[in-house]
Amino acid sequence: MSDEVPPKRRLASRQRRWLFPVLAIVVGLAPVILFELSLRMVGWRPRVAHQDPFVDFQTIRPLFVLSDDGEHWVTAANRLEYFQPESFAAAKSPNEFRIVCLGGSTVQGRPYSTETSFTTWLELSLQAADPSKQWEVINCGGVSYASYRLVPILEEMLRYEPDLIVLATGHNEFLEDRSYAGIKNLPDSLADAYGRFSRLRISQWAQQLVASASDNDAAKDHHDKPLDVLTTEVDALLDYQGGLAEYHRDTAWRQSVVKHFGLNLRRMISIANNAAVPILLVDLPVNLRDCPPFKSENTNGISDADQRRCEQLVANARTLFSDDTPQAIKELELAVGINPQHAALHYQLALLYFDNQQFEHAKRHFQIAIDQDICPLRIVTPIRDVLRHTALQAAVPIVPARQRFETLSSGRIPGDNLLLDHVHPTIPGHQWIASEIIHKLEAMRIVSPRDDWQRTREQNYARHWETLTPVYFARGKQRLKGLQLWSEGRAKKIRDQGTLPADPPHLGP
Repeated sequence: MSDEVPPKRRLASRQRRWLFPVLAIVVGLAPVILFELSLRMVGWRPRVAHQDPFVDFQTIRPLFVLSDDGEHWVTAANRLEYFQPESFAAAKSPNEFRIVCLGGSTVQGRPYSTETSFTTWLELSLQAADPSKQWEVINCGGVSYASYRLVPILEEMLRYEPDLIVLATGHNEFLEDRSYAGIKNLPDSLADAYGRFSRLRISQWAQQLVASASDNDAAKDHHDKPLDVLTTEVDALLDYQGGLAEYHRDTAWRQSVVKHFGLNLRRMISIANNAAVPILLVDLPVNLRDCPPFKSENTNGISDADQRRCEQLVANARTLFSDDTPQAIKELELAVGINPQHAALHYQLALLYFDNQQFEHAKRHFQIAIDQDICPLRIVTPIRDVLRHTALQAAVPIVPARQRFETLSSGRIPGDNLLLDHVHPTIPGHQWIASEIIHKLEAMRIVSPRDDWQRTREQNYARHWETLTPVYFARGKQRLKGLQLWSEGRAKKIRDQGTLPADPPHLGP
């Protein structure tokens, strides 16, 4: 008699083996699913932490105050060093769609001003696309403002009944010195509190419960908390004489800056979500081709012999630039292999690749030059990765301004064709950003452009252009020169004495 088990019985046995664990998982998850549905049904939303775990400010002043007649919110006089004059109605009309644009000097329109920022072109475009609504685009671009300084601005602006937040940030994260003394003690799970499970209410509830349980302990030793207390307004390193010398390669500090950016980006998204206001992120463009790194240092641990070898290879390449570009590229490739963290070497190699129309190689080394820049005044790849990843996690739309600039540039490598310096777009560049935002708003069904609206938009643009005076452009060119001096570390402010420079009060981005 055979002991072999029939096939049907073997199959039934296997099914029982995996069926019971699956049922156990389903039964175990049932309370979680029911709790999640209950939280959503009752409309529960998490409390957003208002305390930045890394920095605090001496004071936080309102950006807007009521006008004397009480009919408008206007930019506070004590904020005009970093923000441009702006105003909007205190009583929002029923037909008004109010858009708040937050960010740094790119949002403000530097080196010119708000009159030629993408915010103005956006408002003119929306008026042309759908004149049935009253479109109001409010420019909250602060010179040198990083993400951590934008959080209180966002919290304030949500009190003014916005219908949409446009957030364009990432360039200014390395401008101010912060010690990040306690960041190593911050668990990644806490740093990601608004990210990985941000769309699950039960996860938010659990995180909030844990955070609330530790509030009392945190309050007891608040004075010992490793916070950097920052000045009321921006205190950038490059605002002072010798500011460029303060920058050195510090991998741990840079990683802390990136983590801080991610935390505040998630905070702002959560704050907007809790207020039921849609938020839109902008992937900002940078000048890849026509702006060298601001400071370069040799690779950590490079030997004297390797450094001399690298210098010889660079010298060899220079003699070949005009006569034998392929060989010059080979020499610089060898130099980069020896000294891979030297930003200027990557930039020079990228230029040779670009001249040789090897655009993919050129773009890669242009980007490495930015990422290895000791003084990073442009959004670096880790911060851009955080921006994209966070947008994907939180299901937040992102405006592909960087990609648009690439399609308009030779070899898909933006330069002076669309940017005036390292980060600030030309006026046509701002118009392109506005156009990309319009496309995104159309996809979000916020605006449904009427037929042939582009013709009206061009007419609006032309009428607005006529209002700009020669003085406006002259001041913009003067600011551009100041920006270039500032980025080269040639500011005149002295930290000890606190004297203002002879140039305009603030030259930063």
